[in-house]
Amino acid sequence: MTTRDEAVEQLRVIRSMMERATIFRALSGETALVGGAMALGVAWLTERFTSWIWAWIWLGGLALVLAFYVFQLIRVNAAHKRPFWTYGLRTALRGALPSLIVGGFLGLVFVRAGNNVAAACMWISHYGLALLAIREFAPKSMIWLGWAFVVFGLLSLATVAQIVEIGPEWMMHVNPSRLMAFTFGGFHLVYGGLIVTTGRRDETQA
Repeated sequence: MTTRDEAVEQLRVIRSMMERATIFRALSGETALVGGAMALGVAWLTERFTSWIWAWIWLGGLALVLAFYVFQLIRVNAAHKRPFWTYGLRTALRGALPSLIVGGFLGLVFVRAGNNVAAACMWISHYGLALLAIREFAPKSMIWLGWAFVVFGLLSLATVAQIVEIGPEWMMHVNPSRLMAFTFGGFHLVYGGLIVTTGRRDETQA
């Protein structure tokens, strides 16, 4: 490899790393806080709803969070004078979409069958798998977040299927909205708070 080829390769690697950092910032921090707050609000709203009404309200909340994510990504890319549809974004979508599509479809299948708790478990666990699929674009904190969703989703599903037994007094408090609130709400708020405060502390020290 010539010196010029090495320089081009180094520039390509640097550009890829910058794109990955941009995607991570857009996916985490402020977006996680907004998503967590939205999840808690939707969970409160859907506490008494079942079947398709429950599902459509949650999908509406997802659409709002995705809109905020796109806004963040456009804003960050515009600040760095980069296009929206970057190679890094395409790579991240190729990694995350399979789990999101499969999990979303299975969740709707369970909603149609009248089992919203199982639907919530599908959405929780497959969202975690989607996060793990883009681990190359994020630090270890997002990997831990992904595993938290996967483990909690599987344990919840095992409980619903009575593979893991818990006391009847606990089962009385289990419903799909509370499962979604604990994960998409609680996990995201904790994660987003840690990322935002850590980022600000690093900027102050710098």
